[in-house]
Amino acid sequence: MVERKQEGSRFIVDLGNVTLPPIVEKQVETEIRGVVLKALAASDFAARARLSHSIFDQFPGRTLGLWLDPDNQIPWPAGPLDVPDHTLVVREMMTHPFHVLRALGLSKGDPPPSGRDVLEAMLDVDVIDPFAKERIREMLKVLDQIEPALATLSREQKRVVSYVEKLIAGRPLAEQVRLLRDATKHPNPPEPDVTPQVMERIAMMLEHGASTIYSRDFTFHRLLSSGGGGGVIFKDTVDHIKDADALGAAAGGLVGTLAPVVGTAAGAAAAGGGASLGYAVAALIDWLW
Repeated sequence: MVERKQEGSRFIVDLGNVTLPPIVEKQVETEIRGVVLKALAASDFAARARLSHSIFDQFPGRTLGLWLDPDNQIPWPAGPLDVPDHTLVVREMMTHPFHVLRALGLSKGDPPPSGRDVLEAMLDVDVIDPFAKERIREMLKVLDQIEPALATLSREQKRVVSYVEKLIAGRPLAEQVRLLRDATKHPNPPEPDVTPQVMERIAMMLEHGASTIYSRDFTFHRLLSSGGGGGVIFKDTVDHIKDADALGAAAGGLVGTLAPVVGTAAGAAAAGGGASLGYAVAALIDWLW
């Protein structure tokens, strides 16, 4: 709803009794804020100068959408790490790739950073959303708990990861999701006690990021497909990042399932993010240099 009054425009989003998850509210807020700021940037300076410093004090309940009060942060509740957090963190890196690269302080010829290196660098990037930074810190905490086990996967766990790799190899996202879910109904999966949970989390991760971090229309992927300084065109970046996520999530989900304080969802989200962030920045470096 838009109300046009003499003193200016007012935008209100009211879903009535519908309550969205906090992370979805944050994503919607970000989209709305981007549209509003774009409109303000396109307007004349005089109109921008008339914008009230306390504009949100006039809104009932300080309605979400555009937040102009940095001294009064929104108290977003933060639950356990899950699939939407993974998409949010990877999307933030892809939205600000050169800021992250600058924070990493890499020079030409340096080895590509690990996923942990990328996550830590993202905490130093001012333009990354505060809520996303809180999720990054949570992701790093989970990695602290599961990385020793990730480095020493059992034979059975490696067998499951290889099984996932065989399922997703060379297939489009929709088919990968279908095969992962079908595998949970198979009478003899490689690891009956944990595989269904892990497979479902990987499928959820792929579905959740389909329109953003795994979309060829996303800015990051369009950038890398434009051809770098050496004329290299990275057409398969989407598939490689998607597959890195899936395999990282498989290992992390298996390890997390056996660690009660972590859980399948958090283990998959953290390890998947670590794998895909490392690959994404490595691809960016190759494209740039």
